[in-house]
Amino acid sequence: MTEPATPHPASVRHAYICHVCGSDHVTRDAWAEWNVEAQDWLLGVAFDHAYCHRCQNDARLDRVVLTSPVTFSAPEGAGGGMAT
Repeated sequence: MTEPATPHPASVRHAYICHVCGSDHVTRDAWAEWNVEAQDWLLGVAFDHAYCHRCQNDARLDRVVLTSPVTFSAPEGAGGGMAT
């Protein structure tokens, strides 16, 4: 009997969710810099401040492991479980 293959660490995908409601409809403040060669805005710095658009308030973000393309394993005590 063979054991199931363990996912390669690089193949593990994550999401960030609000610590209060579990929504993944969250954002962070950041700076973007115009790149002349790429002709696109590139992320320069992501700041600590986060905001939940479901709670409509400041938020602390929890990083969770995606268990499929649309679901995640929410941390204990967080509401949710389905990506919104």
